[in-house]
Amino acid sequence: MPKIVELRQDRSLICNNFHGYKLSLDAIPVLRQELTAAPFKAEPNEEEQYSFLHMELFSMQNLLQVDPWSRKQSYFVNSLSEIVRASYDENSGRPDEVKVVFKGDIVKRASPEADYRKIGDYNYTLRFISEKYCVLCDGIQTLILFDTGDRLKAMEWKVIAECSIKGDFKANEERNFTIFDCRLDIIQDHKQISLALAHVQRVDLPPSPKGGNCTYYMHVHWANWSLVDKQWEFKILDTLESKGSLYYCAFEPRAESLIVCGNREVVWRSQKVTQLEEAHSEEKQQLHTDVCKDEIKAFTWSQTDDDIIVKFSIKPNKDKNDYNVKCTANEITVKCNDEILLEQQLFGKIDQDLTTWTIENNSLQISLMKQSSGIGWPYLLADERGPKESINGSVNNSVPLEQRPIANLEAPLEDCDFPLNSVEDEIIISRFHLKTRSTTHNILLGSTPPLFTTSLRAGYPLALVTRQDVDACLWLLQYHPSKPDEWSLRHEGNLHAFGYIQASKQQKKFIDCSPDLSYVLICESHRHVFLYKSKHDNANGLRNRNGPQITVGKQHLITLGDDGEVLGLSTANDVAIILTTKYLLYLQIS
Repeated sequence: MPKIVELRQDRSLICNNFHGYKLSLDAIPVLRQELTAAPFKAEPNEEEQYSFLHMELFSMQNLLQVDPWSRKQSYFVNSLSEIVRASYDENSGRPDEVKVVFKGDIVKRASPEADYRKIGDYNYTLRFISEKYCVLCDGIQTLILFDTGDRLKAMEWKVIAECSIKGDFKANEERNFTIFDCRLDIIQDHKQISLALAHVQRVDLPPSPKGGNCTYYMHVHWANWSLVDKQWEFKILDTLESKGSLYYCAFEPRAESLIVCGNREVVWRSQKVTQLEEAHSEEKQQLHTDVCKDEIKAFTWSQTDDDIIVKFSIKPNKDKNDYNVKCTANEITVKCNDEILLEQQLFGKIDQDLTTWTIENNSLQISLMKQSSGIGWPYLLADERGPKESINGSVNNSVPLEQRPIANLEAPLEDCDFPLNSVEDEIIISRFHLKTRSTTHNILLGSTPPLFTTSLRAGYPLALVTRQDVDACLWLLQYHPSKPDEWSLRHEGNLHAFGYIQASKQQKKFIDCSPDLSYVLICESHRHVFLYKSKHDNANGLRNRNGPQITVGKQHLITLGDDGEVLGLSTANDVAIILTTKYLLYLQIS
């Protein structure tokens, strides 16, 4: 059973005296650089690729890849299948000339069965894995490893290795792939590239009178590309699949585990056969387990941040003296005379010394105090057993925890506080140990998905950004190789009040912040770019009543002209680069 990990904020990073952002009329210089060839943008096949997963993949993919080792350089693929560098010179305060670093037609390098591009093929994806290596996926079936040389000198890239993505698990039936994550490690003096390759797969269902003759899965292939005897060998090792969206997917250092965040269950495909066999075995034993299942379902439960209430209906002609309740830290036993009503392990741990029970309103009511307050239990019993949580109980707030009004916000709940189409989703961050195919740790995020991901340090996994009250918190993976059982996310930084600010922006396409967290951008697809600087100044001496001086951030509104659709965004400490269908836009932040 995976351990439940709690996100713990570093109180020293939180600014309690931050009072929002003030609109500034100061102009942000925007330098435009016209493109000789438009960026390549893939289009979905409307006859087949009409699922929500496809829309996320084609519409929200950032086509401008920043170089983590040199943040003022970014790269994209143009319509001529060339790799292009966009660079900003901080000494002159001007952008460098756009440079083509690879002129070969990437499409022609693909395998014979995928040597052409058609409508519905995915976008190109670039991932920098070191100061001199970069991996490209052509969106069809080909991976290419480049030696980029000294990227500061814009040297021409050279192809080291290439392969066609084929393997077991029916991967040869899948045509299109994109790179979720890619990592280079040196294991026992051998170079090894770990890849998480994503594909949206349509699965046809049996005919149904209600319609819906197909469904879609997000497949994430865990692959290994290793250098053996001077030859690069590629192999797909296993596949994770989910029916929902994946907001985050990254390897840990040394690629021993894969961290995945999604709104639906994520499972290994290699384990599905075993699960089906176990399900079939359970059906055979149904006659022997009906009584046990009825006992498990013969109660209701609800929860708050601190405790859990379990209710049983009182049997006829029974009173308090006929019932007996015993609890340990992780187990509950309920008896009526000699009849066992419930004897199961709990999903989490409780404080058995604070357990109370009473008879009220013709029901037995048991109050269990959680050991870890503030963490919601998706199930009452271990192994996902028992009935679902009752949302109509008197002890349960009718508004989920993630949607309750912020304690320090003097305003009523607004529509923007409710995540779009995600009220009933359960967002979970899971840590999958790759060797054992087991889930070692889970983090429960409620119904609010992560706001965005960003690269803070070269060579490290991407940071995950979540809303915590009105703020946005940045989390980095914290992993100790000598203590594999200890795993958590470290609170790395804070974007003051940004969690509430971004919720009101319905047209946002890209969000990113600078590595030093001095600013954050919200970029629409066509019209506006919103710039927020939280490290601005104090409020010219304004103070809370009998309190310390308050801090106010700065907001800038940048209006885009006839620049075309925004296709990509990258950030550095003092400049941001925006890729559109016509231009490269350089925003001089400082």
